[in-house]
Amino acid sequence: MKRALIFAMAVCLLVSSAAMATMTRTLTMGEANTIIHDDNNIWQFPSRIVDYPDMAVGEFSYNTGGYYYYWDEFTDIGVHYNLSDETPFVIGAYFTTVQPNQDFPYFLTSEYYDEIPNHRIDLFVGTHFSDMKAGMHFGYLSGSYETEQEDGTGEVINETEYSTKGYGFGFGLTAMENKLDLAAELTLLSWTDKGDNGYDITEPDGCMLLDLSGRMFHEMNQKFTLVPHGGLEFGKVANKEYDNWDVEGEEGDVTDKDKYSRFILDAGMGVNYTPAEGVLAIADFGFMYYKEKEEYSYWDDGDEEWIDYEYEYSWFTLPYFKVGMEAKVFNWMDIRMGGTSYWEHEKDKYTYPTGGDPATYTNEYRYGYVNNATYLGLGFHWGQLKIDTYINPEIIVNGFNFISGTEQDMNYQVSVKYDMF
Repeated sequence: MKRALIFAMAVCLLVSSAAMATMTRTLTMGEANTIIHDDNNIWQFPSRIVDYPDMAVGEFSYNTGGYYYYWDEFTDIGVHYNLSDETPFVIGAYFTTVQPNQDFPYFLTSEYYDEIPNHRIDLFVGTHFSDMKAGMHFGYLSGSYETEQEDGTGEVINETEYSTKGYGFGFGLTAMENKLDLAAELTLLSWTDKGDNGYDITEPDGCMLLDLSGRMFHEMNQKFTLVPHGGLEFGKVANKEYDNWDVEGEEGDVTDKDKYSRFILDAGMGVNYTPAEGVLAIADFGFMYYKEKEEYSYWDDGDEEWIDYEYEYSWFTLPYFKVGMEAKVFNWMDIRMGGTSYWEHEKDKYTYPTGGDPATYTNEYRYGYVNNATYLGLGFHWGQLKIDTYINPEIIVNGFNFISGTEQDMNYQVSVKYDMF
């Protein structure tokens, strides 16, 4: 059952690098990427790359989450190229040093603890289409190793093979005079996992994820803009296991099956408020429903039948609140603050086989709690160079080392952007 928790944290869309670009700005304004304009939008709405030609973005000290944590590194770089001065045709290429891709379901393979680098590239293409903007995102994963060893007689004694494959296809459309954004992302994942005798240890049994999202900017007056938004995600990852892959005569017999499916629905109403020049305040209110189901089956040789277990996890947030602001302090510096509050209702349901009548019994657990988070950031801009920071609050409370004698990171995360025009 622990695998379900791993799945909840790790199995997302292939676009795991969606935390790149100027995520630091949108994060420190209260996780506001969906309801404000920013070049970080391209990871959710690929058509928005048309708005951000000729720029370079770097990510520093980014905590990837997943199973590993990367700090104090220059982890990601992306460059946007505009190939036409008349009708924008923008291409973006992003690369990461964070390897391997942590959104891949390694836990369904035998190589869970021996992952190989595979996150190759993220590409974006955007242009005008009639009176609209259209964009595409393509993410590609691929990593592998193969062994072919022979003994002294020329007989092959080791045919180990392991590989990962992933393809992400995202499409976006911006219409209604730049007010409406729609997007869809399809992710297909696969792998090869063979032992030294050339037989499968595990194999994929259909791994697909689909994400749909949309938003609309509705200007009420010069100060208020409403931003209704919504998203839908569903899909599954599954495998077949061959525990007896190294037993002669039983190499191709399926012994276990794992299937993880999930459904996410998110809907809300955001607000952009500009009370004065150089000031932007945001608010967001909505709900989120998350349901995950794990189905595990194993073959019982004694009774010659499949034994099934199920685990369901549902997480209902009603409501969630987000607030934040960005304000100019000096011509070269902005301050940002943000906060989020998720009022959560969680239910865990376990279904066990009994081998009798009734055939199963269930245990359910329910929780109610709140998750709050706060953010503080500074934005620096000198000409075409922009630096966004997510500040460690200990720096504010304790001061720098030469004042307090304490040691801590100055920033949790930093994004650097340079406009090449």
